[in-house]
Order: sequence, then C-alpha cells, then structure tokens
Amino acid sequence: MVSRFSDTSEMKKLFPEFPLVAGKTATFVKQSGSRAAAISEISEGAEISMDFTPYTTVTVTPYKKGLRERISRENIEDLYIPVIEDQLRRLARRMAYTIDKDCMTVIDSAAASSSAGTGTSLGATGTEFTISGGLGTKDILKAKACIEGYNFIPDSILLNPVNAREVMYLPQFSLHMQYGEPVIQSGMLGTIYGMAVYISTVVPAGNAYILSTGQNLSAAYINEKACLQRL
Repeated sequence: MVSRFSDTSEMKKLFPEFPLVAGKTATFVKQSGSRAAAISEISEGAEISMDFTPYTTVTVTPYKKGLRERISRENIEDLYIPVIEDQLRRLARRMAYTIDKDCMTVIDSAAASSSAGTGTSLGATGTEFTISGGLGTKDILKAKACIEGYNFIPDSILLNPVNAREVMYLPQFSLHMQYGEPVIQSGMLGTIYGMAVYISTVVPAGNAYILSTGQNLSAAYINEKACLQRL
C-alpha cells in the first residue's frame, strides 16, 4: 500500500527510477575524466593517438522504512467516517513527506558548492537594490552560472515557501508586463530563468537550491551538481 501512494512526493521527481530487488545493492558507473579535454589535430597519414577514459563506481544500498496503523474495531463501528481509508490516506501523506525529506537530504549532501546570499537584485529602473537577509536574482544567477561552469544545464530550483515569496515579490517577476514574456510563468510549478520551480516545506528555510538533474553539454556519464545558496 505504501508504494501505491509514493508517487505523490515532489522531490522524487528529480531522481530517476531504478527498481531493485529487496536486499540487493546497485552499482552505478560514472566517468572520472576531465570534461574540458579537447582532441588534438592529427596530420594527414599520422597515427591516431590512443585515449583512455577512466571510470569510477558508486554502490548504493537501499534502506527500508515502514509504518503500521492500529485501527480498533470500536472506531470502525462507531465513527461515521471511513476509518480504514482515512488512515491509509494519512499514511500515504506521511510516506510522501518522508520520501521528500530523504531526497532533500541527498541533494543537500551532494551540493558541490555554496555561497552566502546577498539579496541583491536589479530593479525595474536598472538600479541595483538589496533586501537584507533575502534571496536576490543576482544570487540565483550566480548559482546558475556555477553549474554552467561544469558544463551542466541547470534545470531546477528548490525553494522553501518563505523564500519563494521573497523571489516572487521582486520586481523582475512581479512587473513582468514590462518584459513581454513573463520571467516567472504562472501556474503551480512555474519557471525562473528557464528553471522549474519546486516549492516545498522540506527545503530548509533560508536556503535555495539550484541543480541539474543530469543534462549536460558533453553527454558524458557524470554526476549531477548543485550550487547551494545560504542566506
């Protein structure tokens, strides 16, 4: 019954599905070579030089989490609500929240770099302004450039509801009519600078995460990178 409701979690969408048999481990292969190495020019008739691509492996051991619900016969007989279905829905919500928290822990521990947020943004008049203790668009662009420096394509931004409110209040997003196409799209999950926005309470307040879910310019077997903004 747990797996039936597990797809309701949000952070899980950032990870690929990899089914495993209970009690088994999985080994993933990744390139450990440089992503910035070019191929040298070869003279006509010359021997083509040999190359070697080094690989490393990462072994993952899944863990198990579960919970049982106690439902008394008196509750089933006396309460006017469908007690069993209600408890299953509650268990499903708790499992989805647990999955999101575990995914957030993985993302946080895998953050390649971090920097303190400045709260600086570019106003609608072309003048910079700073909101102390907030998250500015300059901070978002700095983290985005950090990922692009690894030849990754940043595609996701994770925000706590408090910090999402700060971002949406900035004139770059609230005064979108001055920019033609809105920088932040309307809808439950919009985009900021082309990155999908995920708003969840499992994201620590005061932090914003920008990451790539694997898209990269070289199409190599490389790990995802995330730049962590600490406010």
